[in-house]
Amino acid sequence: MWWYTTEMKKEIVIGAASLVIIVLGIGLYVAYYHPGTPAPSTTLALPPGSYTEHAAYYDIAANYPTTTPLSSSADAAAVAQIQSAISGIISQFKTQGNFANLSPNDISMMGFDQGKKESLQIEYLIGSGPHTVSYIFTTYTDTLGAHPNTDFATFTFDTDPSTSSGQAGQALALSDIFASGSDYLGTLSTLARQALPAIIGQGSDPSFINPGTTPDASNFKNFFFDNSDFVILFPPYQVAPYSSGPQTLRIPVTQLDSILNPAYQQ
Repeated sequence: MWWYTTEMKKEIVIGAASLVIIVLGIGLYVAYYHPGTPAPSTTLALPPGSYTEHAAYYDIAANYPTTTPLSSSADAAAVAQIQSAISGIISQFKTQGNFANLSPNDISMMGFDQGKKESLQIEYLIGSGPHTVSYIFTTYTDTLGAHPNTDFATFTFDTDPSTSSGQAGQALALSDIFASGSDYLGTLSTLARQALPAIIGQGSDPSFINPGTTPDASNFKNFFFDNSDFVILFPPYQVAPYSSGPQTLRIPVTQLDSILNPAYQQ
């Protein structure tokens, strides 16, 4: 009985010590871990044409259109749609950076106390086809990791009231471009897998290309018409290693005639 009691006392001491360690661990976790702040509940109001912000730990520079060649009512809706998306990208960058809640340890680890900054830069180009106008945004994000990252966002609008939509200024989804019932995703997947090895060149690898070109709309979401070409943009990592950079697939519109919505055939 004496032996059993001694063992019980040992277990109690060990248990108490373990509890102290756990409590201390939780305390250190709370002290040094700062979870991201919730996403902003309101949209960031953007000034006309451009947005810049230079803060202690980050820089932001963004450009976006204030007008489009669409009718006045459609123009306002298109500009609002684009600016809302750009506002979302900026808000997400600031939220993920958690800049307002950084601890001294965070600041030191990131090198902010040595003058380093994260950065977000957003630029755009305009592309046009016979019946469309597109705004092609490139986003460069540097969060002080191994390297900066590049991403795309495209917005395509119908400019011709005689198309099947009957309303110039309609924002076009990928499914609007192609004929109803056509296997356009399968066709885009096949064409991409055929063309990308030559486009990428050295570093081309089916283990990158195939997962990034499955017949899924999300893989071809960055699209636009540029004169007689239907263009798809792939950010780094989607179809090639980062070292190969982003990739651009150009498909002659005539090659897609059999599956295109007649309104967008040439």
